[in-house]
Amino acid sequence: MIMNIMVAGLGKLGLPLAAVIANAGNKVLGYDKSLPLIESLKNNSFHSSEPGLLELLQKNNNNLEFYSALNNDVLKNINLIFIVVPTPSLPSGAFSNEFIGKTISEIGKVRIPKTRRELVICIVSTVMPGSCDGEINEYLKTAFGPYEDNVGLCYHPEFIALGSVIKNLQFPDYQLLGVSKSWVLDSVEPIFKSITKSNVALLKMSLLEAEIVKLAVNNFLTIKISFANSLLQLEDRFKSVNFHTVTEAIGLDSRIGLKYLRAGAPYGGPCFPRDTAAMAKLFEDSSVESSFAKFTSKVNQDFNDYLVKKILNQTNKSDIIGILGVSYKENTPVIDGSSAISIAIGLLKEGMKIYTWDDEQAAIPNDSITSIGLEEILNKCDFFVITRNTKYKYFIIEKLKYDNKKYLDLWN
Repeated sequence: MIMNIMVAGLGKLGLPLAAVIANAGNKVLGYDKSLPLIESLKNNSFHSSEPGLLELLQKNNNNLEFYSALNNDVLKNINLIFIVVPTPSLPSGAFSNEFIGKTISEIGKVRIPKTRRELVICIVSTVMPGSCDGEINEYLKTAFGPYEDNVGLCYHPEFIALGSVIKNLQFPDYQLLGVSKSWVLDSVEPIFKSITKSNVALLKMSLLEAEIVKLAVNNFLTIKISFANSLLQLEDRFKSVNFHTVTEAIGLDSRIGLKYLRAGAPYGGPCFPRDTAAMAKLFEDSSVESSFAKFTSKVNQDFNDYLVKKILNQTNKSDIIGILGVSYKENTPVIDGSSAISIAIGLLKEGMKIYTWDDEQAAIPNDSITSIGLEEILNKCDFFVITRNTKYKYFIIEKLKYDNKKYLDLWN
């Protein structure tokens, strides 16, 4: 079944989602307030390092239209809207629904006075548990007034990682759907079946249950990462032990699993740190005193401090340190929650001189830290921290060994 769909918010997840839905044969309207972004998509000057995204956009050009403003002609045939806008973290750790509310208000002003057709609004942005039944439901009532019964709400958070978004959308472990009304599932299920290239379970549940699942999954993963990293800190006592061998053995237990149980860098990115903080806030608001979420955040920070001390113990004050890899993972320039930044700032506070290089041209926003080219940094620095994989990693390690320079590879 071909549907007319709008994706509101064309960021790091929204645009790949629009491309994948269009690739399944659906007509997709992409909406974002950023005029430069929309213009670049229309004139084919848009660039992204996200694997597969540019190819999908080009392949499905006939099924994609992009707008920076809404009107009734644009929305008249739309029956499903995905909202993928930012939900910034507040100082408390909770998420703000401000941009979701503004987007719903914009849609309501344009579309509802003209039609009573059923409309499904699917929230993809991560929200605090209770948001859909609470604040977001109030947004819907305000925006759609007497037509509220014709509007259904769905919560569908995606479990993706930057650098593999297209793959994660097409080959998920499962599809998570929280719905407000039974007919909503009939509207959205065909879309998710059309974009998924593997046979996976579609988990239908309440809005609140889906909200909790999203935070709980990411929190459980950060617990696994922090546990593996805490084991790695024992290597200073048991120097003959390979702790990658230890964690691999632990992960072979079917009750535990290997994924996310490899010691390496502190967890980072735009999701894990803030989802863990949000989970801690949820426990706090629920008067649950023993919170793994709060403890996991502390372990992650402690591990970062441990790495800084480890580097300082292997260097002299006169050494120049090179950070190889600034973005939080390969195939993306995103620096949110980057372990490279945390380590570099920690070293800077100890008076160390630092240069960085990144194959995605990511840089640390600090005037005291300079980003330079790969050849220059390999020649200029005395000690190196390899924070993540790059396609140049084999060349880098061979070069450092040949030049007899010390390095710390966080993943080996």
